[in-house]
Amino acid sequence: MVTPVVAAFTVTAGMASNAGVSWADAGRFGADLWVLGHFGWMYAGEDAGRALVTLSPLGIALISVFACAALAHSTSARGWPLVAGGVTGFGAVTALIAWVVAGGAAGAQWPALFGGLGAAVIGLIWGNRPHPLPIGGTGQDAWRLPAAVRTVLQGAVALAALVVAASAVAVVVAMIGGHERFRELFASLGTDLVGGVALILLCVLLVPNALAWGVAYLSGAGFAAGSGTWFSPFDTVGGTEPALPVLGFLPTTAPPAWMALAVAAPVAAGWFVGWSTQRRLRGAAKAWWHPGWAALAAGLLAAVVLATLVTLGSGALGPDRMRDFGAAWWPLLGWLALELGGGAAIGAGGAPRPGRAARAGGQPGFGEGSEALG
Repeated sequence: MVTPVVAAFTVTAGMASNAGVSWADAGRFGADLWVLGHFGWMYAGEDAGRALVTLSPLGIALISVFACAALAHSTSARGWPLVAGGVTGFGAVTALIAWVVAGGAAGAQWPALFGGLGAAVIGLIWGNRPHPLPIGGTGQDAWRLPAAVRTVLQGAVALAALVVAASAVAVVVAMIGGHERFRELFASLGTDLVGGVALILLCVLLVPNALAWGVAYLSGAGFAAGSGTWFSPFDTVGGTEPALPVLGFLPTTAPPAWMALAVAAPVAAGWFVGWSTQRRLRGAAKAWWHPGWAALAAGLLAAVVLATLVTLGSGALGPDRMRDFGAAWWPLLGWLALELGGGAAIGAGGAPRPGRAARAGGQPGFGEGSEALG
């Protein structure tokens, strides 16, 4: 983040609007933005009227995840040494930016440090996928989690991915429908060429936040885009939203009655994952209810992950009407747990149960490490 900001300052250094802005100021702003993108916070504006900004552009954290994944995929090191070395190196860079370079909102460094380390761990483990980490056991089993745990994790990942994909479809449709408003908001800011490019990049970094808010919308819990506003399939409470082009997809009128069917998307995703889990475990589970419990656990875990993702993509862009963006964790978790967990349990219960012949065939049971569970 520091390098692009300094590069933009280099291009625009001769403009009157940048009079009095130094290289150090540009680098400090880039560092502050990096800290904000890893779930810290920053202050915007002059000292007399600085505004606290806590809305983290999730695109910055994703860049860190993808960078660490690319590093893990391209290096010859594998396993825990790769993860330990990568996390140590990324942590050192994080500490350097958060404590030495950034202008520093008091206390913002610690959340940014842990956020950066979390992004490094996720990226390095993801990039290390062809060479799984040794978790426990001996021999080939040392490279695998217990079968029951893998079943739940795979179901949760698949379920979270399905809900995010549904959110992406909803956001794209909304953006296509609101493209005229997007152009109006962009034109109202009156930016020059470089400022326009920077604004577009900011909107791109906020697209993952829009996807997270789409998850909250599809769940029925809804989300805010400025103080006093609320958007859900059941109601729209509009207001004076900030003039950010990325918010052009927000509805301006009350939703039609059929929009309430949007909450069927996470329920259907949960049902599909539950049905798939039952089919994959057919003949391998010791008891008929094991697949149902696995599906329910996957649904609840996916609900926790998605609610946390939405919360990380929520915050403030300033005071007053810029204060509330996103959704609260607890209400959203309740909606998602009911929809994803309930849908998954129903899907697992509705799939055909393993017959007696399959159970009597001596196949390994649920939780015993069988490949059928993975």
